[in-house]
Formats: sequence, C-alpha cells, structure tokens
Amino acid sequence: MEVIITEWGLQSYIYLKSMGIFTDQDYRIQLRPNAELLKTDDPFDPNHPKFSNAKFWGPATSLGKIVKYGYKMKWHNFGPGNVQLRLCVVILESVIEKVKLKRAFICNSYVKDDKTDAREMARIKIKIQKIEDGTFVYRGKL
Repeated sequence: MEVIITEWGLQSYIYLKSMGIFTDQDYRIQLRPNAELLKTDDPFDPNHPKFSNAKFWGPATSLGKIVKYGYKMKWHNFGPGNVQLRLCVVILESVIEKVKLKRAFICNSYVKDDKTDAREMARIKIKIQKIEDGTFVYRGKL
C-alpha cells in the first residue's frame, strides 16, 4: 500500500521532535519501521502479529463510535518521558495524480491524554473529509 505523508503528519512530527517526545533513535528503531509496515502489510489481516495487537493498532473512535477510515498506531511508555504516543492513519481509496488506489495517509501524531485523545478523534473526521475531497496538503511518501 502507498503511504502518504500529509502536512498534518509532518507538522506534528516536527512539533513532537522539538518537544523532545522522542529521540532520533526512537524514530529510526520504532516509529519509522512501524509506519513502514503499512507499505508492505495488510493492516486488516487478522493474522498479522503487529496489526492484530489491539495495544498497537486499532480503529479511531469518537464519542464511542468507530470513525470510518480512521485508525491509530499506539506506543505505550514511549520515549524519554514514557508517554502514550499515537499516530492517526487514514486508509481509503483515493485519486492522486490520476491514479486511484487504496492508500494510507499519515495524518498526525500526539501524546495521549483524555482531553487530547477526544479532540484528535474529532479532528480526524475533518481530515478524512479533506483527503476525500483532495484538499489536503501532500508532503511525500514513505
């Protein structure tokens, strides 16, 4: 699957990196390889060891309901501050450069707390709409 980096994803990476939430080593050893799993593996395959682990991968939920096309990668006790880090991913069929494919869009990362998690799950709905409309900012591919 093609993995697209959005402006939201890039900006959240820059922000979290500047705040010292993760180190270069954390990024190289954990974050990047886990995100790259989206390129080669089917996250919907129930036999995949990483994607079948609910502590690592799951649907985005807002107000107790699953958000269509929205997912989260999760890391627990992560980085120097032992934070709960989340990466929002949108997986849907889209047209980019006249090619229609199922793609994974890296939307944003955040440190989880009850308030932030609820806010980000509400925001992912807007991001999904912008991706569907083609009005998101494309920053590259993994």
